[in-house]
Amino acid sequence: MLAILMLAGFVEAVGEPEEEFVKRWTRAVAEARIGLSPLMDLNAAMAGASRHRHFPALDLRNLEVGLLIGDEESDDVPWAAAFLTALNQPPTLAEAGSAEVCELLLERHVQESTFSPGEFYTPRTVARLLVESASPRPGDRILDPACGSGGLLAAAAQRIAESGHADGATFEAYATDRSNPRLAMMNLAIHGVDQPVVGASDPVSLIQRRSSGLADLVLSNPPFNQRVEDIGIVDWPFGRPPEANANFAWLQLAWSRLSEAGTAAMVMPQGAAWSNGRQAEIRKRMIAAGAVLAIVALPPHLFYGTSVPVHIWMLARDKSRQLPPGDANDVLFIDASRLGTQAPRQPRVLTAEDIERISRRIHAWQRSPRATAEEPGFSRSVAHEEILENDGSLDPRLYIEAEQVRPTTAPDLSLVLDELERHDEATSSSGVGLRKSFSVCERLTRSGIQPPRVPLRSVVDGTAEGVFENPSSGVLLAGPSGSLIRADDYVEGAGVPVVMPKDLTGSGFNVASIRYIAGQQAEGLNRFRLRRGDVVLARRGELGRCAVVREEQQGWICGTGCFVLRPPAELNADYFAAYLRSPEARKWLEAHSTGSLAMKTISLNVLGELPVVLPDLGTQQAIAGAMARLDEHERLLREQLALTRKIHDDALNGILSSWR
Repeated sequence: MLAILMLAGFVEAVGEPEEEFVKRWTRAVAEARIGLSPLMDLNAAMAGASRHRHFPALDLRNLEVGLLIGDEESDDVPWAAAFLTALNQPPTLAEAGSAEVCELLLERHVQESTFSPGEFYTPRTVARLLVESASPRPGDRILDPACGSGGLLAAAAQRIAESGHADGATFEAYATDRSNPRLAMMNLAIHGVDQPVVGASDPVSLIQRRSSGLADLVLSNPPFNQRVEDIGIVDWPFGRPPEANANFAWLQLAWSRLSEAGTAAMVMPQGAAWSNGRQAEIRKRMIAAGAVLAIVALPPHLFYGTSVPVHIWMLARDKSRQLPPGDANDVLFIDASRLGTQAPRQPRVLTAEDIERISRRIHAWQRSPRATAEEPGFSRSVAHEEILENDGSLDPRLYIEAEQVRPTTAPDLSLVLDELERHDEATSSSGVGLRKSFSVCERLTRSGIQPPRVPLRSVVDGTAEGVFENPSSGVLLAGPSGSLIRADDYVEGAGVPVVMPKDLTGSGFNVASIRYIAGQQAEGLNRFRLRRGDVVLARRGELGRCAVVREEQQGWICGTGCFVLRPPAELNADYFAAYLRSPEARKWLEAHSTGSLAMKTISLNVLGELPVVLPDLGTQQAIAGAMARLDEHERLLREQLALTRKIHDDALNGILSSWR
């Protein structure tokens, strides 16, 4: 369809009535209108047009379009006649615009396909936002190292066409999926790019290709969390990315290919903003080097087939060329996570006003960060020092204050915390930390967008569609049966501890009455060995009772009265334990339990149906941290209360003794 659309536009714009390819095109249209097969004349028209020196696609036959290469299916293409007829009915192609028809075709293809769009397709409004934010100009050299079907470069070509001309030399495009170059080439040609060329490559090969030259602008929506081989053979500017996740390979590739005054606008998963380990170290180096210009948080549901929200990373090769003197030490954060509109069962769409608001703020900030006032709830300029104090996190929600505090049924903690801060130093310090933790949670959850509720089994199996960026699997199993650990198997003193429900506490494991089995017997129960990061939860008695396995419990055995959950990468163990202890989860477990009032029981199958509120991993970590601080604060308060009672009794005895 794109090949025919490209031909139709070429015939209308360049063709003369006496030219052979125009005559064959006209006859193909006439044949289609009366129900005859137009393929013979359409083939001839395509072949003739491709020999014209102004034809927009180089060597069309290398695009492997079935109509042109005479494959087995080229004699029977039932949609061709209908498509030709539609292209020649009002509104005409000139009125509707070939580019608009092309975008609608690609969008429809994504809607009706069973594959995950991935790199293939960037929604039109997201593409326009990147282009408006980056402002490509005539003469710019623009690179997309993972162009998919070419949507971002096509949007850039349209933007440039408003003030100049975009030729094939303007664009450098590569696709990671080798079936995409032909689509991208035709898409760019239909959008007015003369004879575009699209290759197939990967980030390692591209960063090694020193002869490719520098780009004034990089625009890209690369595959998220992609595995890349041979990543160690490259000298990465900010550090070697992990092979299992190429996000920071794409970011470093983009930065390394920029000219001195160049900028990049990259779509990235949220997790890149707060990921730990090697990725965090790379991120900190990028911040310290001034490579990060701005981060924009976009709303969920923008992409087909997934609700996962994304960020736009704007990079600069030399930030001092993008900002006024003295302002190159700042990063602009924009929280656009509440923008856009969404019709039922449709992806969310950024409006023209949304795009203009975001891009206008970016351009105003680039002209003068100090003169661009902070916009509560939407944008803020933040110094590198503050970002590095937050361990290099680039999550906009951490830095942008809420426009207004949402109503909440939670108790007002301010008065309690103010009173607690007057007491001893330990409690005071705990109170300050607690306030900060709850403030972080407020920032991360204030958007009003409800996180999904996902059955625990789907979380563990990684089968919850559209929820995870790169799903992984975990383990959920019940402890050994009574026949594997009998009552007379327990030993006194030294041995391997076996965890039962009574040993689980809100703050960990109580070893006061824990029981042991011999090491030799434990070797036959390796399947039930606990690992650091597991969650052990009670299957009977007080449902919701659980504890997270730390280094000290590594190698212990899950007992018969417990379940053990080994969370996948998308589920934080401490968050899940906190959620299990919540009234909501306990109420659900009790409602679905069996047994007596004195001894409730839950089965493994029923536990797998437990609906888990599943925010993104960064928010899970913040909530888990806040709950851990709250547990510690409770411990300090209990100690303080015991001390206060002792002081009260002693003081009263002292006062009364003065009358004796």
